[in-house]
Amino acid sequence: MSTVDPTAGTAPSPTLRVWVLVAVAATVQGLDVLLDHRVARFVTEDGRALQDLSVAVGTAATVLFWLLAVALTVVALRHRRTLDRASTSPGLLRLLIVFLAAASLNVLLNITTLVVAPSLRGASQPGLIIDLVLIYTSTTMIFSVWYQLADVYLPGGAFDFAPDARYPDHPPRWFDYLSLSFYTNSTFGPTLESVRTRPAKALMMAQTSLSLLVLVVLIARIIKAA
Repeated sequence: MSTVDPTAGTAPSPTLRVWVLVAVAATVQGLDVLLDHRVARFVTEDGRALQDLSVAVGTAATVLFWLLAVALTVVALRHRRTLDRASTSPGLLRLLIVFLAAASLNVLLNITTLVVAPSLRGASQPGLIIDLVLIYTSTTMIFSVWYQLADVYLPGGAFDFAPDARYPDHPPRWFDYLSLSFYTNSTFGPTLESVRTRPAKALMMAQTSLSLLVLVVLIARIIKAA
Protein backbone atom coordinates (compact mmCIF):
# COMPACT_ATOMS: atom_id res chain seq x y z
CA MET A 1 0.00 0.00 0.00
CA SER A 2 2.69 2.42 1.06
CA THR A 3 5.43 2.86 3.60
CA VAL A 4 4.79 1.69 7.12
CA ASP A 5 5.40 4.51 9.56
CA PRO A 6 4.76 3.50 13.16
CA THR A 7 4.73 7.13 14.31
CA ALA A 8 2.03 8.20 11.87
CA GLY A 9 -1.69 7.52 11.95
CA THR A 10 -2.17 7.22 8.21
CA ALA A 11 0.35 5.94 5.69
CA PRO A 12 0.82 8.02 2.53
CA SER A 13 -0.99 6.66 -0.52
CA PRO A 14 1.16 5.67 -3.53
CA THR A 15 0.66 7.34 -6.90
CA LEU A 16 1.89 6.97 -10.47
CA ARG A 17 4.09 9.73 -11.86
CA VAL A 18 2.97 10.35 -15.42
CA TRP A 19 6.31 11.11 -17.09
CA VAL A 20 8.07 8.32 -15.21
CA LEU A 21 5.39 5.94 -16.45
CA VAL A 22 5.90 7.14 -20.03
CA ALA A 23 9.67 6.64 -19.75
CA VAL A 24 9.31 3.15 -18.26
CA ALA A 25 6.74 2.12 -20.89
CA ALA A 26 9.06 3.39 -23.65
CA THR A 27 11.95 1.40 -22.17
CA VAL A 28 9.83 -1.75 -21.98
CA GLN A 29 8.72 -1.32 -25.57
CA GLY A 30 12.28 -0.71 -26.78
CA LEU A 31 13.57 -3.79 -24.97
CA ASP A 32 10.79 -5.94 -26.40
CA VAL A 33 11.46 -4.78 -29.97
CA LEU A 34 15.18 -5.44 -29.59
CA LEU A 35 14.54 -8.85 -28.04
CA ASP A 36 12.12 -9.78 -30.85
CA HIS A 37 14.77 -8.95 -33.42
CA ARG A 38 17.48 -10.95 -31.68
CA VAL A 39 15.39 -14.03 -30.89
CA ALA A 40 14.09 -14.26 -34.48
CA ARG A 41 17.48 -15.65 -35.58
CA PHE A 42 16.72 -18.93 -33.78
CA VAL A 43 13.37 -19.51 -35.50
CA THR A 44 13.13 -22.59 -37.72
CA GLU A 45 10.33 -23.78 -39.98
CA ASP A 46 8.93 -25.87 -37.14
CA GLY A 47 8.74 -22.78 -34.95
CA ARG A 48 7.19 -20.51 -37.57
CA ALA A 49 3.74 -20.55 -35.93
CA LEU A 50 5.23 -19.40 -32.63
CA GLN A 51 7.15 -16.68 -34.44
CA ASP A 52 4.00 -15.49 -36.23
CA LEU A 53 2.22 -15.26 -32.88
CA SER A 54 5.16 -13.35 -31.41
CA VAL A 55 5.10 -10.89 -34.32
CA ALA A 56 1.36 -10.36 -33.88
CA VAL A 57 1.72 -9.76 -30.14
CA GLY A 58 4.70 -7.46 -30.72
CA THR A 59 2.74 -5.41 -33.26
CA ALA A 60 -0.19 -5.14 -30.87
CA ALA A 61 2.15 -4.05 -28.06
CA THR A 62 3.62 -1.34 -30.30
CA VAL A 63 0.16 0.03 -31.16
CA LEU A 64 -0.87 -0.08 -27.51
CA PHE A 65 2.32 1.70 -26.46
CA TRP A 66 1.70 4.62 -28.79
CA LEU A 67 -1.92 4.88 -27.69
CA LEU A 68 -0.77 4.85 -24.08
CA ALA A 69 1.95 7.43 -24.74
CA VAL A 70 -0.55 9.79 -26.38
CA ALA A 71 -3.07 9.32 -23.56
CA LEU A 72 -0.48 9.97 -20.86
CA THR A 73 0.84 13.01 -22.72
CA VAL A 74 -2.68 14.45 -22.80
CA VAL A 75 -2.95 13.84 -19.06
CA ALA A 76 0.39 15.59 -18.47
CA LEU A 77 -0.61 18.57 -20.64
CA ARG A 78 -3.60 19.02 -18.36
CA HIS A 79 -1.09 19.70 -15.58
CA ARG A 80 -1.63 16.38 -13.83
CA ARG A 81 1.74 15.00 -12.85
CA THR A 82 0.46 12.01 -10.88
CA LEU A 83 -2.30 9.42 -11.13
CA ASP A 84 -4.14 7.65 -8.34
CA ARG A 85 -7.19 5.46 -8.08
CA ALA A 86 -9.59 8.39 -7.89
CA SER A 87 -8.14 10.45 -10.74
CA THR A 88 -7.48 7.71 -13.32
CA SER A 89 -10.13 7.13 -15.95
CA PRO A 90 -11.21 3.48 -16.40
CA GLY A 91 -10.22 3.64 -20.07
CA LEU A 92 -6.67 4.75 -19.30
CA LEU A 93 -6.28 2.09 -16.62
CA ARG A 94 -7.54 -0.63 -18.99
CA LEU A 95 -5.17 0.60 -21.72
CA LEU A 96 -2.22 0.41 -19.34
CA ILE A 97 -3.18 -3.08 -18.17
CA VAL A 98 -3.63 -4.37 -21.73
CA PHE A 99 -0.27 -2.90 -22.78
CA LEU A 100 1.49 -4.56 -19.83
CA ALA A 101 -0.27 -7.85 -20.60
CA ALA A 102 0.89 -7.68 -24.23
CA ALA A 103 4.46 -6.82 -23.18
CA SER A 104 4.46 -9.68 -20.65
CA LEU A 105 3.16 -12.14 -23.23
CA ASN A 106 5.78 -10.98 -25.70
CA VAL A 107 8.59 -11.70 -23.24
CA LEU A 108 7.07 -15.10 -22.48
CA LEU A 109 6.93 -15.94 -26.20
CA ASN A 110 10.56 -14.92 -26.64
CA ILE A 111 11.60 -17.10 -23.71
CA THR A 112 9.57 -19.98 -25.16
CA THR A 113 11.28 -19.53 -28.53
CA LEU A 114 14.69 -19.86 -26.90
CA VAL A 115 13.56 -22.88 -24.89
CA VAL A 116 12.05 -24.83 -27.80
CA ALA A 117 14.65 -23.86 -30.42
CA PRO A 118 16.16 -27.13 -31.72
CA SER A 119 19.67 -25.84 -31.25
CA LEU A 120 21.47 -22.71 -30.11
CA ARG A 121 24.68 -23.78 -31.79
CA GLY A 122 26.12 -21.17 -34.07
CA ALA A 123 25.19 -18.35 -31.73
CA SER A 124 28.06 -16.61 -30.01
CA GLN A 125 28.37 -16.87 -26.25
CA PRO A 126 28.36 -13.07 -25.79
CA GLY A 127 25.27 -12.83 -28.00
CA LEU A 128 23.39 -15.38 -25.89
CA ILE A 129 24.41 -13.55 -22.72
CA ILE A 130 23.03 -10.33 -24.22
CA ASP A 131 19.74 -12.15 -24.87
CA LEU A 132 19.59 -13.23 -21.24
CA VAL A 133 20.33 -9.70 -20.02
CA LEU A 134 17.57 -8.31 -22.23
CA ILE A 135 15.08 -10.88 -20.93
CA TYR A 136 16.08 -10.22 -17.32
CA THR A 137 15.90 -6.44 -17.72
CA SER A 138 12.62 -6.52 -19.60
CA THR A 139 11.00 -8.80 -17.02
CA THR A 140 12.22 -6.59 -14.18
CA MET A 141 10.87 -3.42 -15.80
CA ILE A 142 7.49 -4.92 -16.72
CA PHE A 143 6.80 -6.32 -13.27
CA SER A 144 7.90 -3.11 -11.58
CA VAL A 145 4.91 -1.44 -13.25
CA TRP A 146 2.62 -4.38 -12.48
CA TYR A 147 3.53 -4.07 -8.79
CA GLN A 148 3.04 -0.32 -8.76
CA LEU A 149 -0.36 -0.67 -10.45
CA ALA A 150 -1.38 -3.28 -7.89
CA ASP A 151 -0.31 -1.06 -5.00
CA VAL A 152 -2.04 2.04 -6.36
CA TYR A 153 -5.29 0.56 -7.63
CA LEU A 154 -6.10 -2.53 -5.53
CA PRO A 155 -8.32 -1.72 -2.54
CA GLY A 156 -6.13 -1.55 0.52
CA GLY A 157 -2.93 -1.59 -1.54
CA ALA A 158 -0.70 -4.53 -2.31
CA PHE A 159 2.60 -4.06 -0.43
CA ASP A 160 3.99 -2.63 2.76
CA PHE A 161 7.36 -0.92 2.35
CA ALA A 162 9.72 0.12 5.09
CA PRO A 163 9.76 3.94 5.26
CA ASP A 164 12.56 5.79 3.54
CA ALA A 165 15.04 6.96 6.16
CA ARG A 166 15.49 10.39 4.55
CA TYR A 167 11.87 10.99 3.50
CA PRO A 168 9.70 8.92 5.86
CA ASP A 169 6.53 10.80 4.86
CA HIS A 170 6.93 10.12 1.14
CA PRO A 171 4.86 7.37 -0.51
CA PRO A 172 6.70 4.65 -2.47
CA ARG A 173 8.06 5.73 -5.84
CA TRP A 174 8.61 3.70 -8.98
CA PHE A 175 12.18 2.88 -7.92
CA ASP A 176 10.83 1.08 -4.84
CA TYR A 177 8.78 -1.20 -7.09
CA LEU A 178 11.76 -1.64 -9.42
CA SER A 179 13.85 -2.85 -6.49
CA LEU A 180 11.02 -5.21 -5.45
CA SER A 181 10.92 -6.61 -8.99
CA PHE A 182 14.70 -6.92 -9.10
CA TYR A 183 14.79 -8.81 -5.80
CA THR A 184 11.99 -11.12 -6.98
CA ASN A 185 14.02 -11.90 -10.12
CA SER A 186 17.20 -12.43 -8.13
CA THR A 187 16.04 -14.17 -4.95
CA PHE A 188 12.69 -15.55 -6.17
CA GLY A 189 10.66 -13.54 -3.65
CA PRO A 190 10.38 -10.29 -1.71
CA THR A 191 13.00 -9.35 0.85
CA LEU A 192 11.83 -6.56 3.17
CA GLU A 193 8.40 -5.90 1.68
CA SER A 194 5.21 -7.51 2.93
CA VAL A 195 2.70 -8.73 0.34
CA ARG A 196 -0.87 -7.85 1.31
CA THR A 197 -3.15 -9.21 -1.43
CA ARG A 198 -3.61 -12.39 -3.45
CA PRO A 199 -3.34 -10.68 -6.88
CA ALA A 200 0.08 -9.33 -5.86
CA LYS A 201 1.12 -12.82 -4.73
CA ALA A 202 -0.01 -14.20 -8.10
CA LEU A 203 2.09 -11.58 -9.89
CA MET A 204 5.13 -12.54 -7.84
CA MET A 205 4.55 -16.23 -8.56
CA ALA A 206 4.41 -15.46 -12.30
CA GLN A 207 7.65 -13.47 -12.18
CA THR A 208 9.40 -16.12 -10.09
CA SER A 209 8.31 -18.82 -12.55
CA LEU A 210 9.81 -16.84 -15.44
CA SER A 211 13.02 -16.32 -13.47
CA LEU A 212 13.32 -20.03 -12.71
CA LEU A 213 12.69 -20.87 -16.36
CA VAL A 214 15.46 -18.50 -17.43
CA LEU A 215 17.85 -19.74 -14.75
CA VAL A 216 17.28 -23.49 -15.02
CA VAL A 217 16.52 -23.97 -18.71
CA LEU A 218 18.04 -21.14 -20.70
CA ILE A 219 21.34 -20.93 -18.87
CA ALA A 220 21.71 -24.73 -19.14
CA ARG A 221 21.01 -24.54 -22.88
CA ILE A 222 23.51 -21.73 -23.35
CA ILE A 223 26.21 -23.67 -21.49
CA LYS A 224 25.47 -26.74 -23.60
CA ALA A 225 25.61 -24.70 -26.81
CA ALA A 226 29.01 -23.25 -25.96
